Amino acid sequence: MRTTASPGPHAAIDLGTSRIRASVPARAVFVDRPSAVTGPVPATSPGTAPGRAERARPIEHGMVIDAGACTRLARLTLLEADPGHELRQVLIAVPAAANGTQQSRAVTAVGAAADRPVRTMQAPLAAAIGAGIDSADPRPRLILDIGAGIVETAVIMRGRVHAARSVQYVPERPAGHRMPRLPEHVREQVATALRHMLTDLPGPLRHTARAGGLLLTGGGACLPSLPGRLTTEMGLTISVARDPARATIRGLAHTCRSPALWRLTRA
Repeated sequence: MRTTASPGPHAAIDLGTSRIRASVPARAVFVDRPSAVTGPVPATSPGTAPGRAERARPIEHGMVIDAGACTRLARLTLLEADPGHELRQVLIAVPAAANGTQQSRAVTAVGAAADRPVRTMQAPLAAAIGAGIDSADPRPRLILDIGAGIVETAVIMRGRVHAARSVQYVPERPAGHRMPRLPEHVREQVATALRHMLTDLPGPLRHTARAGGLLLTGGGACLPSLPGRLTTEMGLTISVARDPARATIRGLAHTCRSPALWRLTRA
């Protein structure tokens, strides 16, 4: 991976569990594809024939679990977004729950695919920016980012994630329903995590955060009955971001175009 930037445009990638989304905002390019890729089965895998290929899903709970498959997936996505290989740098979103090893795995996988420097932004912050929240706002804002396999609730303030809690889960897929559902125990865990996060805030910040309501982002924001249930249980005003599933990639793309926001990213 190159360590110096080229003169071309920035690219953004949202490594989702079910979908990978990429944008080259300077060229108005957007790619949205399943987070799955076909590749060879390792020769050491028991019971497999040489040369056999299988469908791999390298991202789980928003984290990269298979760096090699993620590199192949990111390479295919970037090739579609930037066939001329003229990118300058790549910005990716990482869950607030990701530890140093998990962040490094994502950066390494995407860097190997792009052969360009890679920077990161925490996913709740990117989603908040993509939903229209002013990163310079000193008031705390509550975000609930509901992805496939991970839900993150966060307090966004002054361009950073002030506090965050995460719940990892396996989506339910009831027969006859087009969209997966949050299991009941996950809904309860999310409400509990939100309560604890609010309780941990100093009094003045807690009151301001509650007054600003809760913003839902991520593909799960459109789950039926969820906003009403959260309103009843939490006593908060609930709003859903425009096209919530793409809030994170919009925020990353906006960051690529803004020098002020770019300073919020990490190498």
